Amino acid sequence: MAHKQPNNNQSESEMLNRIIQLLEEQKMNAHPPVYDNKSLMALLGIKDKLLKKLRDSGMLAYSRIGDKYWYKQEYVDAFLASCHYKAFAAEMHSPQYAAL
Repeated sequence: MAHKQPNNNQSESEMLNRIIQLLEEQKMNAHPPVYDNKSLMALLGIKDKLLKKLRDSGMLAYSRIGDKYWYKQEYVDAFLASCHYKAFAAEMHSPQYAAL
């Protein structure tokens, strides 16, 4: 089945540029995710007791509305960054260890 050509005067490159522009606008207007307890536990693969411990210890920032806890993506990113460790094995790949 043959594709129909657009019946307006737009070229394919103009249409592609417009699609890219719309996608970029959509990306700029998108809000970062906000997680509740259940979705954050699923994302991190943790249980409710550990999530409570992370909140109570101050390791994970949160917002509270009534009895609901909410976690912005920036809170999750900061928490994960605080748990980051540099790969120690990377040093073993340097030239000085090549002879070992």
